[in-house]
Amino acid sequence: MAIGGVTALLDLENVQAAPAQVGVQRPVCDPSFERQTKAARVPEATTLPGKRRRTTSEGLRVAIIGGAGHAGLPFSLVLAERGHSVVVIDGDDIRIREIQQGRFPFLEAGGPELLARCLAEFPKRFHVTSDHSTVRQCDAVVVAMATPVDEHLNPQFGVIEACIASLRPHLRDRQTLILRSTVFPGTSARVLAAFRSWNLNVVVSVCPECLASGHAIEELTKVPQIISGSDIESVQCAMALFAPFNIDVLELCLAEAEVAKLFLNAWRYVVLGTANQFFQIATSKGLNFHRIRTAIMHRYGRAAGFPSAGFTAGPHLLRDTLQLAACCRHTFSLGHAAMLVNETMPDCILDEAKRDLARNGRTLAGLKCGILGMAFKPDSDDARESLAFKLRRLLLWEGAQVLCSDVHMKCEDFVDAKHLLLQSEIVFIGCPHREYYNLELQEGQKVFDCWGCLPGPKLSITSVEDVKHNRERKALRVAVIGGAGHVGLPLSLVFAEFGHSVLIVDTAESNLNAIRQGCFPFLEAGGTELLQRCLAEFPERLVLTSEYSAVRGCDVVVVTIGTPVDEHLNPNFSVIEACVQDMLPFLTKGQTLVLRSTLFPGTSTRVLSALQEKGLAVGVSFCPERIAQGQALEELRCLPQIISGSDTQALSHASALFAPLGVDLVELELQEAEAAKLFLNAWRYVVFGTANQFYHIASSRGLDFDRIRAAITHKNPRAATFPRSGFTAGPCLFKDTMQLAAYCRHTFSLGHAAMLVNETMPDCVVEQAKRELSQVGRTLMDARCGILGMAFKPNNDDIRESLAFKLRRLLSWEGAVVLCSDVYVQRDDFVSVEHLLERSDIIFIGCPHREYQGLAFRAEQLIFDCWGSTSKP
Repeated sequence: MAIGGVTALLDLENVQAAPAQVGVQRPVCDPSFERQTKAARVPEATTLPGKRRRTTSEGLRVAIIGGAGHAGLPFSLVLAERGHSVVVIDGDDIRIREIQQGRFPFLEAGGPELLARCLAEFPKRFHVTSDHSTVRQCDAVVVAMATPVDEHLNPQFGVIEACIASLRPHLRDRQTLILRSTVFPGTSARVLAAFRSWNLNVVVSVCPECLASGHAIEELTKVPQIISGSDIESVQCAMALFAPFNIDVLELCLAEAEVAKLFLNAWRYVVLGTANQFFQIATSKGLNFHRIRTAIMHRYGRAAGFPSAGFTAGPHLLRDTLQLAACCRHTFSLGHAAMLVNETMPDCILDEAKRDLARNGRTLAGLKCGILGMAFKPDSDDARESLAFKLRRLLLWEGAQVLCSDVHMKCEDFVDAKHLLLQSEIVFIGCPHREYYNLELQEGQKVFDCWGCLPGPKLSITSVEDVKHNRERKALRVAVIGGAGHVGLPLSLVFAEFGHSVLIVDTAESNLNAIRQGCFPFLEAGGTELLQRCLAEFPERLVLTSEYSAVRGCDVVVVTIGTPVDEHLNPNFSVIEACVQDMLPFLTKGQTLVLRSTLFPGTSTRVLSALQEKGLAVGVSFCPERIAQGQALEELRCLPQIISGSDTQALSHASALFAPLGVDLVELELQEAEAAKLFLNAWRYVVFGTANQFYHIASSRGLDFDRIRAAITHKNPRAATFPRSGFTAGPCLFKDTMQLAAYCRHTFSLGHAAMLVNETMPDCVVEQAKRELSQVGRTLMDARCGILGMAFKPNNDDIRESLAFKLRRLLSWEGAVVLCSDVYVQRDDFVSVEHLLERSDIIFIGCPHREYQGLAFRAEQLIFDCWGSTSKP
């Protein structure tokens, strides 16, 4: 048998899955998802047929297989503390003796104290043994052993197989087996089938552990718990198990619960991998990633969750990512790309050190090197899969003499931190435990730190308070090239509102005429009101023209024209070059050219060189726009502004330009500022792409991604920024991701993987519709289809690069009759919402504007919504 291209689970005795007709109950799957949306507390377990009723106050008898491990022991102690009778079963005799003697075998916040309390106050509820036969007396058997991956990156089922085989002689009817650690999707069904073949009436539950290593005891009574079961008995048992924890319980079906854990950890692995790839790109260009990241994140809400770089390792994230990859026959391109990035971070640090040494004619051969921190994550003693050990191997291969130290780990070949610092010429931060933050380095000692834990070059930030106290602020004469567009017009109006004299320069005469008449040419919150106020109260500050010659009398010329990409996904410099060439005859000494839209890194310097070649003493500044389209007027007044300049005068002009807006000013170098804009948008593009790839995987397996995501994100702080799926398009994210890819000679593997996912979301939705129609013998040929929403993002009228139009082309290619509607976009080939709903048998959500919420669809209409806007899981 095979599952997803890998050997099937539990082929111990040629076990076959039970056919549906033999009475195996389907997984419980509450379609209303009422338990998590109401965030209700778990009720007490109800009476189960054939079993003595055990109330929540009485507690369950629970066996924990692998109970002395990092997942099992904290769980066992909290279960015992909360009233259950717990048997810890583990084959590690050394750990068993340590636990029996009251010694906690690894670093866990509150672990030693809780263990001592359990042994002292309720020893009858906490037993430790290696004897599997003790499970016979238990109501629930929790397996805290996961499925590892082999050297071919496929699931290795031997651990679970051996565990189930060892339990078989001791299990009895009407027990519940609870799978707690990561398992390959479909494992619970295979285990259940094995029990049936053995004539064992044992039910199965999947209750994944999603806790931070080292903080499990704290989080077990805070983080919501996903549960599932093969029947109502197993669900009730799982609910009774977690009832004393007083946390929200979220019920999924078995397959959803198995995948939920993989989605969460794979998402974190890809997000961390994205930051690591940015670090690799930055260091290869001589840039400081940590400065750039600090500038991006400073008081900027859309960068919440933007992680630091570092060694992304340990026993969970990589393994779970590869489990998910195997589940979809290794089509999880973002996961594989993240693996190649994360696993090569030690190589990146090593290459950085070699480049630095080469500048002084040195190599690593014979050099004394120290690695501070050997655990896989900070403030932990867990070295499983730690990349610090890979770094050590690489250094030894280069001929270096390597010392290692870890404040939380005892090892014969480790030294203490002070000895390491005294003996090492170069220090590598392998794991930044908090104890290392205040260490004193030797004079001239080189430190290589991909984590960003040590202080680097100071970032200059002028706060709002500093700006308010600057009384030398003066109004500028500002020309805005492209000033009638989506970026330029809101900026121009806000500049005028705050006292600058603004000249709007644009070749779009229709937009200029509309602005003169007080009509805002596109959707912008508060745009019409501010425009009319500017025209009425201070019209002398707002002048409109299509002539570049007008820039001659200005202090600052703001260019809102960016660098597009061509059909080969490379930067097209012709637009910005043509713009600068058109202005050259009218630029004068002392002016500053402020570049505002996305630029390929190095463009600012290239423009400066072009000006200098013409003998023009004009400075260049890059001040990237990071505003949400449609919310520019609000965000220009509150979001920090990154500024940069080619000289003191250019930087002074940039500061004077944005200071009146009352926002923090964050100073970077020119190329740092250019990279910051690309890093931010590329990160968002990859994050959205990860959610979209999860949607691909879930829908291909008949699972509801929105239900799974709702369970993952419910009151879980580590999933707070886990996005919804949807069409990820528009004029910025894709283009900026490709700019960054071109910047590193198209080695930005995560960006390319995200592009392939995001750009094929319409294909995914069409394939989903074709599968569903085929089940009733239908096709899309001549089907009456409607697409609701054609803009590239919700509550917006901008259709540039919208994937809803690709969806229309695909449906038309399949022979469907396609109607389109958008509440914000008026076109001759669009129809009203009412007409579309009346005439369409199949509805596709192209863009979920708020006006579409609560629409009444006919019962027979099929709805396909990759955004999750119509479903209420």
